[in-house]
Amino acid sequence: MPSILLIDDDDDFSGLTSEFFTRRGYKVELATGGKTGLAKVADSPPDLIFLDIMMPDMNGIEVLRELSSDYDTASIPVLVMSSRNVDAGMQRMFAQERNFKGFVAKPPNFDALEMKVAGLIRGS
Repeated sequence: MPSILLIDDDDDFSGLTSEFFTRRGYKVELATGGKTGLAKVADSPPDLIFLDIMMPDMNGIEVLRELSSDYDTASIPVLVMSSRNVDAGMQRMFAQERNFKGFVAKPPNFDALEMKVAGLIRGS
């Protein structure tokens, strides 16, 4: 069973996303902040990570850089999710991290997101 870690402080969005992917056969773990998410990754690396940009303890780029700098987690694909528009500067900043695999607008089209997730997990 493929596993996803969702690092996001929005409980409503996390619950909805978790329910969608759980019903489709994925194991979904939730983390409400960057530090908790990094601890969960260290404890049990997932096949893919959904990462929010704006969180109270660490922002998305800080989490992504921690993941990218660790040999054990640098190959885990990460989709960054945001309800805000992402400007070109932010896109370039995230794209420099090797495990960054794209931005996803919140709320996503879940069927399209599932196809992207399946492709990333197959490719990893």
